[in-house]
Amino acid sequence: MTRETDPPSLTTEIAQFVHKTDFSALPQDVLARGRVHILDGLGLALTGSKAPATRILREFAGRVGGMSTASVLGTAMRTSPPLAALINGTAMHADNFDDTSPQPSPDRNGGIHATAGVLPAVLALAEEADLSGRKLTEAFHIGIEVACKLNHAIDPRHYAEGSHTTGTLGIFGAAAGAAKILGLDADGVAHALALATARAGGVRANFGSMVEQAHAGIAADGGVTAALLAAAGMAGGDDTLGARFGWLQAAGGGFAPGAIRDRLGAPWAIVDPGTWIKPYPSGSLTHPAMTLLATMMREHGFGADSVGNLTVTTNQRLINTLIHNNPTDAMQARFSMQFCLAVLLVTGRAGIPEFTDNMVNRPDIKAMIKRVDYLPYDRVEPGYSNVTSFIEVTLSDRTRLQGRADFPRGSPDDPMSFDDVVEKFTGCAAAAGWSADKTARTIEMVARLERLESVRHLTAQLTS
Repeated sequence: MTRETDPPSLTTEIAQFVHKTDFSALPQDVLARGRVHILDGLGLALTGSKAPATRILREFAGRVGGMSTASVLGTAMRTSPPLAALINGTAMHADNFDDTSPQPSPDRNGGIHATAGVLPAVLALAEEADLSGRKLTEAFHIGIEVACKLNHAIDPRHYAEGSHTTGTLGIFGAAAGAAKILGLDADGVAHALALATARAGGVRANFGSMVEQAHAGIAADGGVTAALLAAAGMAGGDDTLGARFGWLQAAGGGFAPGAIRDRLGAPWAIVDPGTWIKPYPSGSLTHPAMTLLATMMREHGFGADSVGNLTVTTNQRLINTLIHNNPTDAMQARFSMQFCLAVLLVTGRAGIPEFTDNMVNRPDIKAMIKRVDYLPYDRVEPGYSNVTSFIEVTLSDRTRLQGRADFPRGSPDDPMSFDDVVEKFTGCAAAAGWSADKTARTIEMVARLERLESVRHLTAQLTS
């Protein structure tokens, strides 16, 4: 029997947070970081609209879609909100260039690409309902917070044994944000979360494939569908997240209450521990070493021609994630430490043009990959982060250079500003063949997003 003095269940606590929290609860630093991540995600939707996976999904939507109330970014297509969320979420994650919300603890891995799951969900429903940028911002932050705090709380076994948190936990953020857009009460939010448990999935065995690219889109689609079904009256069980036989127990073996209970919005995860913006279109776990190597190349003036051997050392958990030691295509290359460092050495760059099938299979890149050794260090020393990376370069003249990176460029320790992301967005838009006028107008609208009268003004700049 539940007593009046008992704390609410975890699901109830999350549902009440979603229902009661409004725009006025968002601090200025949270709003500022939100604009950075929203602009980043929209740019990636444009470049990702060219990916084979999103083409397949658009063809699928053309066969099964009925409504035409939500935009497919980077195209002239319109479809239903769930299908738009599916396609746009996949596009945002297709190049593995999207932001990563990390774990706050150095003893566990498993960041989550929360924006690519939440933003497409809230954008599709906000556009359909002709809501304001303020409402979009509110729902975005609530969804991001739920996804990130669940990721901080679930037992580390969840990620360690193969689950991909972008799919498995991103759906709960998408459902929370979508429920906020729809104006569901706390009971309705709880039912949406219950519905999301029925579709939460995604495994790391898909890394380096089109299915992995779709994990974020499937989470966004599932979140929208869960909220719509809850709004229609479909009800779930009590505490489907935190109870015995609830989702967190079933999928992770349990959770740490102190990481989520009384912690929603206190602090907001987007600023503490913060969310990484990616300067490179590859798995975030490659980025500390890539940042370090780029710095060493700049400071010491070496490139591939003068490198005899390079050894990179990280913890074993990173190695277990970056599984493609000898990639054969661009999708695998995004999960290959060896390729990411080799392409930097050979070309001096590692942007979208470098992550192509042709580049991966170039003889000089293949030869450089063979000179990159990727090893685990023996133990985690005090002061290490969960991504601490070491590089030792042996030059042709036998000079040895060494370096250490605890965090990458784009992390809160070395953040990318709104202006930095404007540059990234502009590059993504150009790669997608987007007009300079629409690019500039999109940047201007996101910069004042909370004052934008209608989200439809924004989506008009992102569709052809």
